[in-house]
Amino acid sequence: MHFQENGRTILLRGVNLADAKFPQGRPTYRLDSLDDAANCSYTGAPLGLDEAPSHLRKLRYLGFNILRLPVVWEALEHAGPGIYDDEYIEYIRNLVQICVDHGFKVLINPHQDLWSRHAGGSGAPLWTLHACGLDPDHFGDTHAAIRYCEWPPDSKDKDPKAIPPMMWTTNHNRLASSTLFALFFGGRDFAPKCQIDGVNIQDYLQQHYFAAYARLAEKLGDLPFGYDSMNEPEAGYIGLSDLGKMERDDTAKIGSTPFPIDCMRLGMGMAQEVHEYRLGSTGPHKTGKMSIEPRTSCWLKQEDPRWKWQRSPDWPLRTCVWGLHGVWNLETGELLKPDYFAQLPERSHAATRHENDAKGQLSFMSSYWQEFHKQWSTTIRQHSSRPIIFIQPSVFTPPPPKQDPLTAYSPHFYDGLTVMQRHWHERWNADVVGLLRGHYKSKVFGLRLGKDNVRKIISSQLGELRNDLDLPTLIGETGIPFNLDDAKAYQDGDYTEHNKALDAILSGCDDQLLNYTLWAYSAINNNEWGDQWNGEDLSIYCQETGSFPKHPILCGFRAAASWCRPYVQSLAGNPVSMSFDFKSSAFALKIESEEPGDALIYLPWLHYRQSDESEELALDVKTSLGEWSVQGQLLTWQYPRGGEIEIRRAEKALTPEQLGTLVKR
Repeated sequence: MHFQENGRTILLRGVNLADAKFPQGRPTYRLDSLDDAANCSYTGAPLGLDEAPSHLRKLRYLGFNILRLPVVWEALEHAGPGIYDDEYIEYIRNLVQICVDHGFKVLINPHQDLWSRHAGGSGAPLWTLHACGLDPDHFGDTHAAIRYCEWPPDSKDKDPKAIPPMMWTTNHNRLASSTLFALFFGGRDFAPKCQIDGVNIQDYLQQHYFAAYARLAEKLGDLPFGYDSMNEPEAGYIGLSDLGKMERDDTAKIGSTPFPIDCMRLGMGMAQEVHEYRLGSTGPHKTGKMSIEPRTSCWLKQEDPRWKWQRSPDWPLRTCVWGLHGVWNLETGELLKPDYFAQLPERSHAATRHENDAKGQLSFMSSYWQEFHKQWSTTIRQHSSRPIIFIQPSVFTPPPPKQDPLTAYSPHFYDGLTVMQRHWHERWNADVVGLLRGHYKSKVFGLRLGKDNVRKIISSQLGELRNDLDLPTLIGETGIPFNLDDAKAYQDGDYTEHNKALDAILSGCDDQLLNYTLWAYSAINNNEWGDQWNGEDLSIYCQETGSFPKHPILCGFRAAASWCRPYVQSLAGNPVSMSFDFKSSAFALKIESEEPGDALIYLPWLHYRQSDESEELALDVKTSLGEWSVQGQLLTWQYPRGGEIEIRRAEKALTPEQLGTLVKR
């Protein structure tokens, strides 16, 4: 199923504006970035209003027609519960208007990564952690969260450059994130004693979450094309069958890897011996054990008077909420209820579990997330009935089948090997979606060998995501790290491997006729700190790249040959197939239509230019029927019915040097 607009089928290609994940001037490598959190400001992030038109003109020229705009909860409500940053909200309204004026559709993304930057990711304000009884100042000591600026956690000499790649993802299994998500989605069931101002912590947090974004939605009105509900929502501890084991996926095993019960004990200051992992060429490998001696607790010792709430007397501070609810013995450390989070309590307020629950356990998506998503949709619809509500489940998790009108699907896709190891494995890979969804009895069966099979399995995984729901589907995030192979390209200017990796993913999107927004575009990316968030370096642009030095738009863009690609933007009828070979410049499109109509095809100057000095395109076009014409970078193909069109650059394809794959140093 495809998006429709004014009776035409449309395809969307875009980017995420990455610089909106942290406050202005507070990159995560700075130790003081977490200071004075109540007074931080996101106004001006991701783009200043004065400079935005310049960036947007470039992105439009490169063929993009949609922007995914992260808006973190902290940006809206950092000063305290119910205290909104109206200056920021006005800024976002003005920025969205500028984007729309430049021809973009805008998808508002309530962004978070593992709850909050105060828990090693991004998203929620500091006061939400205090509300849950947690003290982030002691997350490092207790390994409750790994925060980039505090690496290494067990030393006074901090050196974030020494942190292993993607270490932040290990917070997926640590105490802070796991507790915060369990309370946010399932506090009524799993933490009934946790009440603030007379309501359960789940309701307290969700009510504030909805109210903050409602204030934004009221200001934006009908401007946005759509809204995500929450970026990459996590189940936390919900659904775990044994807290004495590590049940979740292997990708988040780097460094200290405590079991859930170990995390709880560490959080209360109990010394633990835990497994230690290193990320190798074939995934995480256990290297031994390590001792952690916290000498402190990460549970709040006293209330912060700024927040002015009233905590229930049944919820004392200095106490692990799971020990409080009898999951484990706070004195001896004994695990008492290993399956505490695996069953819906008799008093459960959660929705009926999904009929296809694996192994008969509760389903986070149907029992908790779906209830949240329904309330989110209601909240947004109170202020505008036009924007599309996008369904975004946990990464690679199938969504519940029941949907509302004006709904679309926005899963994410990354090639895990490339992202985690910062290396493109051209000759072998794995069906990560299939492995995580239980399609194979053994991991060995999920492996694929050979260049063609690697590309096929990437396309197949994207196809599985597309087929999850009979809805228009946009891959909300996909991309690669540009610091592949120890950032070799920053020295020799060779982006060959980057193009191979990106082309495998984006050709897969073409195969499946998917819409997508790349992660990411960062206006402040540099070679030293990348996107300036947790060591990530996924921006397609870097001011220091040196590519296309004389071109007013392409200058600074990286590996553009693979992602600046032709595609059909809109058409009468439906696309049947689409493909592009960036090495030969060959583009092919097949459509079906019973009526006369036309298709608008974006043809990038990068691939089809006559010369560096001319804006004219040099085209060799073959059609099965109909006529075509070109204006700028848009080809209009008029046809009496469905057919096929093939396009190449006249004479021959451009060289890697001409495409910016090889950058002169």
